[in-house]
Amino acid sequence: MEKYALPARTKSRNIVPLLAALWATLVAAYLFLASTYDLSVVYFGPGMSRFEMVKNRVIAYASVVAVTGLGSAFGLTIPIFLALLPLAVRRHRRAALVAGAVLTLGVCLVWPFSIGVLYLPTALLLLLALGRTNADPAHAV
Repeated sequence: MEKYALPARTKSRNIVPLLAALWATLVAAYLFLASTYDLSVVYFGPGMSRFEMVKNRVIAYASVVAVTGLGSAFGLTIPIFLALLPLAVRRHRRAALVAGAVLTLGVCLVWPFSIGVLYLPTALLLLLALGRTNADPAHAV
């Protein structure tokens, strides 16, 4: 009777970029769905129509997409695609990690006072994955 040993657990090279993509997805979902705009003063003047009053009230407690429009939803998904970029590249994984991290840091610099800070952990996780990746070409699983 032969004895079979279980193989030693190997480090997955995909876990940190997946965590970065998960974080970026959670941030985008929060900004897409949650009520993030909170105005302390909402103007209701005597000459306002009911439509304007309702519109001001909706904007007072609305999500980012409700205030800035549906076109901004694409901008919220850019860091998700940047975090998933290294998973799609097999031969040049380190270059893809550098590109994803630098471009995500660029997103953080473009929107520094609004949503950029929320995407900073995504960039840091991609840099951590870069540090854990060997210099030789890595293959995606």
